[in-house]
Amino acid sequence: MTTIDNILVPFVDSPSAIGALKTAIAISNIYKAKLHVIHVTTDKSNENVLDKIKEICTKENAVFTFIERSGSIHKEIVKAEREIGVDLIVMGAYGITGWQQLWVGSNAFKVVSTSHCPVLTLQGDVPTFRGFHKIMAPLDDSEETRQKVNWVISLAKGFDAEVLIFNTSKVRGDDSRKKLAHYANQVENLLAKEGIKTSFDESYGNNIAEDCIKFAQIHHCDLITIMTETENTNSFFMGTYAQQLVSTSPIPVLCIHSRSVAKPTGLG
Repeated sequence: MTTIDNILVPFVDSPSAIGALKTAIAISNIYKAKLHVIHVTTDKSNENVLDKIKEICTKENAVFTFIERSGSIHKEIVKAEREIGVDLIVMGAYGITGWQQLWVGSNAFKVVSTSHCPVLTLQGDVPTFRGFHKIMAPLDDSEETRQKVNWVISLAKGFDAEVLIFNTSKVRGDDSRKKLAHYANQVENLLAKEGIKTSFDESYGNNIAEDCIKFAQIHHCDLITIMTETENTNSFFMGTYAQQLVSTSPIPVLCIHSRSVAKPTGLG
């Protein structure tokens, strides 16, 4: 099972960053992981973020290590990730306005693109984070799509969550449906072996990102897990639908690189 020993939270005083910190604290409690909070200063960042971090962590009875850097925001975050040996980054997808929007928003894409570990992004604050109860695992036509399974298993077992297997493709053809039915059967069998409850749904021929959000809401999912390489693209950041999900999903999105995970056994 995937282990989480070190969690990194990029922080600025914005709703999504506050929500990310609360979520990271809950995950760290489940996995007994060390919590590292980083703030990269800019010429516009004059607020005392450490006081805010202490306030949140004190309420949650959490211990953390504070890291302050200056320079390129996403580069310093990824640099800290590699220095510490981080297993998961949890960060806000957007800030409030002005420079905070820029601090969080554009850098979320760059961190997702260049990090070596998975990145969990959130759109806003969470008054009380109660864990992940239903996790969406979308399966598409790509070879990489099933590589998220180890992470899905780890989170589902950690939070005692159900997993929604969601088959989706931009095309409606029978070949695509048969291929995805095979993928879904493999994933369902792996999850069943781990004692994880599953459900299933599918949708074809539509915008994948929009369908993921739509069906995640229909099924009351509180986490969407995706591979960043699910579409071939020349984008600096990541696959097109991964960008759309990080930008627009009101539900937290876990982005996983195929380069950072081993292929699950039992997947041919």
